[in-house]
Amino acid sequence: MEKSDGRPVPVCMLAHEMINRLSVIVGNCDLMGTKISADSECAKRLSAIRESARVMAAELNRHQCELQGLMRTTVMEKGKFLT
Repeated sequence: MEKSDGRPVPVCMLAHEMINRLSVIVGNCDLMGTKISADSECAKRLSAIRESARVMAAELNRHQCELQGLMRTTVMEKGKFLT
């Protein structure tokens, strides 16, 4: 889907917002990771948080892409019936 000015519009705004927020978590984990010892307990926990956020963002992105594909298919099918 696109806005009238040509910019893409996310199919699922909730997924889009969650991906944005999870990206902030991943970025902050990266920044914090540079300030602590790599072999510390804190680094291990930070890595687990980062990985969880990254995986969830990837899953939400996949879900959003699947929804977009379904919407395109539905629009195309409706177009066949209207012509």
